[in-house]
Amino acid sequence: MNNIKSFIILFSIVLFFVLFVGGVIPYFLLYILLLAFLIPLIHSLIILNKIKGTVQIPTGTLYAGDKIDIDYQINNYSSFFIPYIEIQSPIEKQLTGKDSPKITTTLNPKESFFHRETLVLKKRGYYELGEIQIIVRDIFGIYSLKKNITTKTCLLVYPETIELSTFRITAVEQSGELLVEDPAFQDRSRISSIRDYRDGDSVKSIHWKLSAKLDHMMVKEYENRGDAHVAIFIDNYQKHFLKDLDRRLEDKVVEVTLSIINYYLNQNIPIKFETQYQEDIIQIQGEQKSHIKPFLTFLAKFRGNGTMEFTNFITSRIDTIRKDTTVIIITPNLDKSMGALGILLKTKNIKPIFIIIADVENNTGYLDLSIEYILRQEGIPLYLLDYSSNVKETLEEQYG
Repeated sequence: MNNIKSFIILFSIVLFFVLFVGGVIPYFLLYILLLAFLIPLIHSLIILNKIKGTVQIPTGTLYAGDKIDIDYQINNYSSFFIPYIEIQSPIEKQLTGKDSPKITTTLNPKESFFHRETLVLKKRGYYELGEIQIIVRDIFGIYSLKKNITTKTCLLVYPETIELSTFRITAVEQSGELLVEDPAFQDRSRISSIRDYRDGDSVKSIHWKLSAKLDHMMVKEYENRGDAHVAIFIDNYQKHFLKDLDRRLEDKVVEVTLSIINYYLNQNIPIKFETQYQEDIIQIQGEQKSHIKPFLTFLAKFRGNGTMEFTNFITSRIDTIRKDTTVIIITPNLDKSMGALGILLKTKNIKPIFIIIADVENNTGYLDLSIEYILRQEGIPLYLLDYSSNVKETLEEQYG
């Protein structure tokens, strides 16, 4: 900038002498200045036209938390020296939320420049990496010319999977103070294993003969029934995510949803997953671990952008839900209409479970405490998770 100001002042003085004084020397100086002005511009334009660049990123399966290398290559195909070249890339900002440092260098004729950035993928998502910008300056710093290099590369980052060791989602039978899991998930005619008794185990599962023989309680574990079903509904109604800072609610919804899906697929329990994507209804089904890929792909791209009010969305789907199905509703909004939906599902012999997601720090998410109390009184389990909550600890709690 200072060089440009100095050049303009000098040019103005020489031009003044040419116009009002004349003479060979002023004209000679004017022509010299014009050449000094035009030659760097022509030089820079030729260089800019001959510069090519590429960006290379990994093509394999990527998960949040993975470390990746991004390689930049800038080629100077001209026959001129480049005194200053700057690379500005938005890729690190997109993937990590941090601005990448400026990359500056010089390039000889026909020379290539290589640069590698190592990044940690902090968030799941689908990233269209767009353009990088190259800035070329002449040796005097008079001109600063820009060129955008388009990268047609997209990056799909899967969310990290949290492994749950248990997820007791229903409490429809009670024996004293003991929680009894829903028998719909177990075939009591087929024992898969026998283990030591743990607090919370059903008294119906105690192996009395073996317990008497060993002088301590032993419990029978049953195989999951083939007719057990789980339906998972995500509330992504766009109005519930309007104030979602840095997509924190979205990310927590994905984290919780994937951990539950992964747990049931590991148990070979059929899952039907439904939500919206803008105006489209999304349906994904699976019943074993190998079926997790479609869930991962959608959850990587998940957005709070549904156009239909969520209670209306589920109400329109009720007739497609089998009786005795456990319906897990993951939502950032527990209001009166959501509470009424829970009661409606129960009256239709469907077992609703509510998982409420909030971001207390940023005052997003809504929980009506009176509705929470009513649902608990009706025996409908609820799990409450803040953005900072540990998903594994919360979902593995005995009573939610």
